[in-house]
Amino acid sequence: MSSVLTEEGPAVDGGREAVALVIDADGHCSEPWQELGNWMPPEFANKGPIEYDGRIVWEDHVVLRATGRDPGPRGPYADTVNTAGRPGQEDPVQRLRDMDYEGIDVAVIFGALTMFAVNGLEDCRLAAAACRGFNNWLLEYMSADPMRLKGVGLIPCQDSARAAEEIEWLSDHRAGGMVSAVMPTNVYGINLGDRRFDPIYEAAQSVGMPLSVHPQTMHWGSYGVSGVAGAGCERLDKYSYVHALSFPVEAMIALMHQVGEGVFDRYPSLKVGYMEGGCGWLPFWTGRLDEHFEKLRPQWPHCERRPSEIIRSGQVALTCEPEEADIPYVLETLGSGIVMYASDYPHWDSECPHSVEKLVAVNGMTDSSREAVLGMNAMQWFGLQPSEVPSRSVWTEHRKRDHTWS
Repeated sequence: MSSVLTEEGPAVDGGREAVALVIDADGHCSEPWQELGNWMPPEFANKGPIEYDGRIVWEDHVVLRATGRDPGPRGPYADTVNTAGRPGQEDPVQRLRDMDYEGIDVAVIFGALTMFAVNGLEDCRLAAAACRGFNNWLLEYMSADPMRLKGVGLIPCQDSARAAEEIEWLSDHRAGGMVSAVMPTNVYGINLGDRRFDPIYEAAQSVGMPLSVHPQTMHWGSYGVSGVAGAGCERLDKYSYVHALSFPVEAMIALMHQVGEGVFDRYPSLKVGYMEGGCGWLPFWTGRLDEHFEKLRPQWPHCERRPSEIIRSGQVALTCEPEEADIPYVLETLGSGIVMYASDYPHWDSECPHSVEKLVAVNGMTDSSREAVLGMNAMQWFGLQPSEVPSRSVWTEHRKRDHTWS
């Protein structure tokens, strides 16, 4: 398949030319969560999550289970689905080989179990220590090639002051690959437009770091006390339903609440991305939010602009599923810079090693829109400079299929 990407762009960054790259805006690693204490401050070294009776327990909370209501990942799966993951989720050298195989130049990497549980912990000091432990481990992982491996750090959102400090720490470690900080879609069931999170937004805006809202399955804890809520998940006992519902709907709730409660108006330079929920819902949701903004205007006192204006402003972005047929429509209606390619490597629903090819094959996209979604949008969104990324593209020049993907 011939490439749609060009090999050269305008000269920027001290004369270094910008190259059109394939940038995976949402892939995952698998941190050694059972050994997380090795990267945490000594006083918290024995307070990491544990596995007990087929469940993952942390701070006496069941944060992941495979049975009952709202189950975590479980089968049966279709025969074509890879449930074993990839060695590269733990070994960065193997990940780089997989990136070469698929044609991915830069991967923006999110965590796994720690990320999905840490913002539900009651002990704010433990949460902060776990975030720093994960971030220390991720820096080691990215050290294999910080030009190609970029990280999304964890912040303890249940303690906004500590979270703001961790954002500053992440910013100080940009040279090691840190480019964003992740937020859950809610903390203890409290939605993200709540003023208690303003110190997080202020810190992110101050250092120029985009925030990445990442949904999850699992509904646990008690409102205002612990846990993370998943929309509708407590009513469902099939993982298929839980996963299909929670990722897009939780992203929709998070976006609505941040827009409606004035987060983007209070912090006009803040950028928030909504990851792994797809993008096809956004035009519908934008129109619906506009309608409610207009007809129920007294209930939106903190929102100074129409939701559609905020969504089109450059403050909002989403990742897409590589095969989404609605990508061209989303770009046409809400702007060419709003959607970023994501592989979701190495999870069961990932299209790897064919995710780039599937996006390239989406009907109705122009060469320029493919180039934007495959990499240029992420380049701009994460503020990546040409000196921070490779100067040549494995996709345009050619992929190295020197190992078997099985």
